[in-house]
Amino acid sequence: MTVRLAGPESRALESYCRRQLRWDGTLPARIVTSSNAVGMFTVPPFGVLAFAAVPLVEPTTDVVDRIVRLSDWANLLSHVDATDPGGSAIDPTDLPEVVPAVVSGPSLRSLPPSDDWQVPMYALSGDLVPAVQAAVRDFEQATAGLGAQAQQTVADEIWDRPGWAALPMRVLHAARQLGMLTEDRARVSASTSGSWKRFSTPRGQVFVPASGPSARLSLRIVR
Repeated sequence: MTVRLAGPESRALESYCRRQLRWDGTLPARIVTSSNAVGMFTVPPFGVLAFAAVPLVEPTTDVVDRIVRLSDWANLLSHVDATDPGGSAIDPTDLPEVVPAVVSGPSLRSLPPSDDWQVPMYALSGDLVPAVQAAVRDFEQATAGLGAQAQQTVADEIWDRPGWAALPMRVLHAARQLGMLTEDRARVSASTSGSWKRFSTPRGQVFVPASGPSARLSLRIVR
């Protein structure tokens, strides 16, 4: 089956993929489609589940839900003709499927709910950036000269701190590194559904388990 993407949307999604591949070239991605959009879930090295989507040039009745290598998906997106106003057709089902590793935290095997998100809180993107920057400085100052194990202990404490709207600081930091949390006046929100918390921005979403052992995942600084 094929989906048709316009050049700018394809380039934006490819850039989002390449950013994550710089951190881990082996990451998988779960590609999903709706009637008018194609989206991707990933588990970047922050102990979170991330989602980004772009609109299709034309609606589709085909359904894709497939786990592939993120590098393969990025390469497929690069084939879209940026100069064609009608976009280009690509077929995600041409990509070989992969089986993601079993992990204790967020996984591509089990996605958060698509509805029943409750108690939204709203803020402006740029207002949250200073808190993320302060947490990064705290980590760098506290871990100067420490070994890897001691750094991890500090990281566990800092990134599990409550951030805005009771989101763990790891969520805001991940959104910042993924290019979702920027120094502008874009509206962002936080909400909950069952055992999940969601941070939503115009550029994508970040999910994390709301409680329990799987919520306490180490997060390393990624630049």
